[in-house]
Amino acid sequence: MPLKFNKLPFAYFTAIALTRIKALAIFHHTKHNNGVKVVEKDKVISGMLRDELKRCQEMLDSLDKSVSELPKGSISERKKCYKNKVYSYYYLKYREGEKVISKHVSNREVQEILKKLAMRKKYEKEMQSYEKKIAYLNKILRAGKRRGHGNIA
Repeated sequence: MPLKFNKLPFAYFTAIALTRIKALAIFHHTKHNNGVKVVEKDKVISGMLRDELKRCQEMLDSLDKSVSELPKGSISERKKCYKNKVYSYYYLKYREGEKVISKHVSNREVQEILKKLAMRKKYEKEMQSYEKKIAYLNKILRAGKRRGHGNIA
């Protein structure tokens, strides 16, 4: 006889959802997770985590190198009036230490620099996500060492 979902209590669905969440949480070390620590016991998983950590660090280094080659700052437009005619020209503004530097940019280079600035912003956002992943992976691998399973990482 098929189950009718409209007659099952809400608590039934909540219990199923919580069971699935607990199953997913096995990879994360918490104080209240007294079950088998998969990451600590299984060398295959810890090896995969170390490989992922290495890959993330290589990607972070690659992105850092790419970002260092791109211009930083923002484009600002200045307008001048001369003999009842308005002229506009562009500057790339960026910081070096505490100084704000304004560098003149020709009109034909503006679009190219805007694309490079957008690319830099995208790469910096990716770098932040990789830094978070690296911190999380280091935390997991360190947790295994602290609990006396020093041979996994």
